[in-house]
Amino acid sequence: MTVSDQRNDESTAMAPSKNDASRRRLPDTAREIAVRIRQLRRRHGRVALGQGIGMAVTALGLWLMSETVTDFLTNLPWLGRLVFAVAGVGGAAAVLWKFGLRRWWRRLPDEAVALMVERALPEFRSRFIAAVQLAKRNDGTSSPELVRALVAETTAMAAQMKFDKVVVTAPRTKWLRAALLALLATAGLAVYGGHRTKPLVLRACLFNVAVPRQTQIDNVSGDRVIAIGDDLRLEAEARGIVPAKGRLRVKTAKGKPQEFDFNANVDQPGHFARVLQSVQEPFDYVVALGDAESASFHVRVKPRPSVASVECQQVWPAYTQLPPQRRPLGDLKILAGSKLVLKVKANTAVKAGEIRLVGADRDKPVKTAPLQPAGADKTLLAGEAVIPAEGVTGMTLQLVDEDGVESRGAAVYHIDVQRDAAPTIKIIWPDRREILLTREATALISFEAKDDFGVAKVKLHYAVDWVENGPHKTLDLDLGGMLAKSVTRRFDWKVGAIVPHVEEGSVIDYWFEVFDANNLPSPGIATTEHYQARIVSDAEKRADLANRLSDAMEGLNSVRRSQEEVNTKLGEIIFETPPESK
Repeated sequence: MTVSDQRNDESTAMAPSKNDASRRRLPDTAREIAVRIRQLRRRHGRVALGQGIGMAVTALGLWLMSETVTDFLTNLPWLGRLVFAVAGVGGAAAVLWKFGLRRWWRRLPDEAVALMVERALPEFRSRFIAAVQLAKRNDGTSSPELVRALVAETTAMAAQMKFDKVVVTAPRTKWLRAALLALLATAGLAVYGGHRTKPLVLRACLFNVAVPRQTQIDNVSGDRVIAIGDDLRLEAEARGIVPAKGRLRVKTAKGKPQEFDFNANVDQPGHFARVLQSVQEPFDYVVALGDAESASFHVRVKPRPSVASVECQQVWPAYTQLPPQRRPLGDLKILAGSKLVLKVKANTAVKAGEIRLVGADRDKPVKTAPLQPAGADKTLLAGEAVIPAEGVTGMTLQLVDEDGVESRGAAVYHIDVQRDAAPTIKIIWPDRREILLTREATALISFEAKDDFGVAKVKLHYAVDWVENGPHKTLDLDLGGMLAKSVTRRFDWKVGAIVPHVEEGSVIDYWFEVFDANNLPSPGIATTEHYQARIVSDAEKRADLANRLSDAMEGLNSVRRSQEEVNTKLGEIIFETPPESK
């Protein structure tokens, strides 16, 4: 390589550096054009946004006017109002986005803005877009001096021109005027509607309020669920201009539409009612009063819930100390105070129920207890009822399904209430109603107490020289903490320990009282007759003993003589000669 070739290469290599410097200076030269482009871009976005808002407001006004007028004339159902709302609000939102927000949000390229300038201002003769493109590109393929000259010329022309026509504002102005007209028309219609405007607007916003009429319908019975064959009373109230009577329009799924008189209640002004007897199938109904009609309501008809099966368990009172026992419904001999624990299975899903204990009048329960859902199975209910001692002869089960339909004509399960028998007690010793005791004697007293579920307590009552309803003292006897059904005890009663000390001639009345363990509501009690112990001297006691010994000996002699007579008669029978046979 020669020296001259090397210099040419070096000069060639340095040439791009000069072009780079020229490119760095070109944006400063085209700054006014860039400012113009930014201004036009912002104005285009504002005009598009205004146009979109005008179109959306116009669409909303037209939707609101058309929907409220149509609703007032035809009483649109909720679904129809939903279609109107989706079409009106959705359409307005779509227009606002497409013609307003999207164009305002999207940044137009510089070339697009320049092209708009060329179309609106043909005087530039493609200079404006060329200046923009060359100033941005300037990659060395064009002369920097030429580009600067073009930009300078374009800038000079732009300084003398008005760019008002570049962004067309006529569509925005048209749609803003249309929006203003729609708002004025909507406001005028609202003023014309008066008190009807608010409910119609609320209905347009999908609220469930009545269409404003001269007659207003309130408190309609609404959707109902009843059992097959039930009578149904439908009611409604009227405000405003109250008609003399109305109409009840009924339409079944299979039958033809029917109309019934909807009569006014004389005792309640503005109140209308109609009873449909023995309803057999579902139907829809509408109440018409004056110039107003209610919404359409549905009446569903279904079978009543019933008892499919019952599991019954008797839980004995705690004092009986007996375990729970399964009981068939045909054999409900229940001890008073027991609990009946029931598990009821229904023929359909139920939400609640009731155990009703009834007496002679089966329409008036003596006592009730709830039945609650038992587990995930909606056909199962569980509950328990305590059986009182009196007034109950049977039990019925009332069910309520998930729609509030109640069972009727339930079977009555007979209950034979067994009352806890009172305990019994008797004095075994002494065997005489009156005994003689000395002042320091110890009396032997023995008793036997019985109860079907256990004797809980025995008391000894006594009084010295007792009078009717007079005071007396009590001793609790130790039963060893047992709850036995039969208790036999002896008690050594030290008469000398009685305070105050008894004197000769005194008479002590004593008797026993026994309690069972029944605490529902109070224990059974039994009492012996009064026995007496007379306080005598030692001599009198010895005489009494002698007399009793004499009586005993006389009794033994009588037994001996009776035995001898029996033996004699027996010997005569044995040795008697039999008669001769003929």
